[in-house]
Amino acid sequence: MILKKTSVPELQAGVEAVFERIVGFREDLHRHPELSWQEFRTTLKIKELLAEYGIKDFSTPLQTGVIAEMVYAPGAPFVLLRADIDALPLQDEKETPYRSQNTGVCHACGHDAHTAVMAGVALALKTSGAVLPFNLRFVFQPAEEPIPSGAPRMIEAGALEQVRYALGLHMEPRLPLGVIALTPGWINMQSVRLDLTLEGPGGHSARPHETADLLWLASRIIQEGYQMVYRRINLLDSAVILTFTEIEAGRGYNVIPNKLSLTATLRISDPRKRDLFIGQFRDLLQYLEKESGAQIGFEYREGAPAIHNDPELIHSLHRNIRENFWLPVEVQTDFRTPGGDDFSFYSEKVPGAMVRFGVRTETMTANLHNGRFDVHPEAIRNAVSFFLHQLAHLEG
Repeated sequence: MILKKTSVPELQAGVEAVFERIVGFREDLHRHPELSWQEFRTTLKIKELLAEYGIKDFSTPLQTGVIAEMVYAPGAPFVLLRADIDALPLQDEKETPYRSQNTGVCHACGHDAHTAVMAGVALALKTSGAVLPFNLRFVFQPAEEPIPSGAPRMIEAGALEQVRYALGLHMEPRLPLGVIALTPGWINMQSVRLDLTLEGPGGHSARPHETADLLWLASRIIQEGYQMVYRRINLLDSAVILTFTEIEAGRGYNVIPNKLSLTATLRISDPRKRDLFIGQFRDLLQYLEKESGAQIGFEYREGAPAIHNDPELIHSLHRNIRENFWLPVEVQTDFRTPGGDDFSFYSEKVPGAMVRFGVRTETMTANLHNGRFDVHPEAIRNAVSFFLHQLAHLEG
């Protein structure tokens, strides 16, 4: 059958037929999270699940990750559906049957749910026997979290060949369960990693005047850096967020260390603000280096650019969701986040849309990158149903 607007019962039945299976799949991934570029078990489980439902046109172009295709119309363009699969180096603090069994590793950003959703879309389509006027490419991408990340390498491996649209998702604890964010234009911020190394002669803690006190110097860099954002950059047109996150120095309580490392994250949506900040920050470091007598090394690495949701595609998705969608959801059109995501590498090359699904409930309130973060099964149902409904209405 050709999917049409009247095929809502078939779509809904397809979701229900695979729902328990994909929830169980998500819980299995949650129990066995794997860090970036180490997602070997996850990759195997994705392949096994797809093959279980007769989807065998898949490949692993990198060491981890899967690209799977469902070809309905040879020669027609593809719609890409992307899910990230890596976990974070965090301890799982939840008391659930599917709590992480890997000490110090946790799916605290919802990538297990993202993977289950996109796999669920493929399974539901296969179960329903539906046929589309275009083709689908499911990209289960490794290493979304680090810099550099996995999206560019998947693109180099051919993920975007013949792709007309790219669709992605993120579970969002700042939105209530049942809310879907469809925001046009810029929806998040680029992440830039700043790494500093401070070196000096070291010395006795009783005689700081005889050496370069690196901890005092680091505190000045932190304070001056924060003040620079709010006093030397115009924040009215686009935001800039600087956060220092790591500091390491010294081992003895009475020893001034001779080396210190300092790490920060810069978040920006306008590349011009990034260049402005980096230039002013270098000037600050040169001044403090000369004044203190210490040596300050500075490097920065750019993460994924900010995501730009294609306005026409978002308008189409918004229009489609108003037509016969079988779940009671609320749509927001102005939700943005300072977080980063390498889905932007896809959406800067083809029209793309990152859709965010609310997961917050009375008992599930933890934020992303928190060891207590969790995803309600109904959020998975909402997301699978949403993408199926969109594919039924999307024009290839």
